Amino acid sequence: MYAWETLAGPLRTIQSCLREVEALWLVGGSCGLLLQGVALTAAPRDLDLYVDAEGAQELHQALSDYATDSQVEDRSSIYRSILSHYRIEGTKVELVGGFEVTSKDSLYKVEVDYLHKNYSPIIHLPGEVSTKDCLETLHLMPLEHELIFNVLRNRPDRYNAIAEVMKSRRPTWSQAMEALIERNTCSETLIQELQRLLLV
Repeated sequence: MYAWETLAGPLRTIQSCLREVEALWLVGGSCGLLLQGVALTAAPRDLDLYVDAEGAQELHQALSDYATDSQVEDRSSIYRSILSHYRIEGTKVELVGGFEVTSKDSLYKVEVDYLHKNYSPIIHLPGEVSTKDCLETLHLMPLEHELIFNVLRNRPDRYNAIAEVMKSRRPTWSQAMEALIERNTCSETLIQELQRLLLV
């Protein structure tokens, strides 16, 4: 029960802070994987929130009481994003806006608004009181994104575990995967690696 015991409090606080924001956002990274049943080799070090670049400032303002730094445009290694950090109920939280990855001759841009509206898994976050009225709806990054991202950053410990969960579904090669490949600049090398993980 690590996921709920550790994440429920911070997620409820985040939900409360962001209830009035217009920008759409998603929970991703290791916490998003954990909440979707992906086996992790280590406990999450932080909680990752994703938003499109246009909404990054709005979310940062809404979470400002918990901020540990200011928003900065970060260009490091293969990544580009608008980054800011928070500490909420003892949990490190990272807000990632306008996330882009350049790797394997590919350019992958995370479109949070598009993913939220079309392919985001939804879970219900239990309230402190066990009644239907206390359930909060939480939108997660789809595993298709997480698979592409972790292949691009050469994390076999992550992408193999993600692929195992995705292969238990039908169809294994989903409409979401097709859409992400079509909407991004994906090299043949990247596509072949994704196919090997899901279709072999």
